[in-house]
Amino acid sequence: MSIEWKVEAHSLGESLAHDFQLGLIVDDSGQRLLTEELLANLNGLRIEIFSNEHPPPHFRVHYAGETANFTIMDCAKLNGGLKKWERNIRSWHSKNKATLIETWDRTRPSNCPVGPFRT
Repeated sequence: MSIEWKVEAHSLGESLAHDFQLGLIVDDSGQRLLTEELLANLNGLRIEIFSNEHPPPHFRVHYAGETANFTIMDCAKLNGGLKKWERNIRSWHSKNKATLIETWDRTRPSNCPVGPFRT
């Protein structure tokens, strides 16, 4: 008979989820492979910035089975769905643009063809 161990303490689960969000650890020194920056994940909503991307600087929103990409500069939709949520996304963008820029700049690898955000 095997015994299954489950994490009952909520903070332990949160700690592991946070560690996963920091990226995959690829060696014993703690070096991480960070391929995308997950800004939010709430009830199926995901907002992402990918670390090695094409221009222009942009972020991706996933919600209710749809995905769309928006520019960081002015929240113009590049492609995808989420039409009925565009006003919500633009409102959110106006309050969080500085965080998007900081995240974009922080996650650029040295060989990224796009480089840091420029106005």
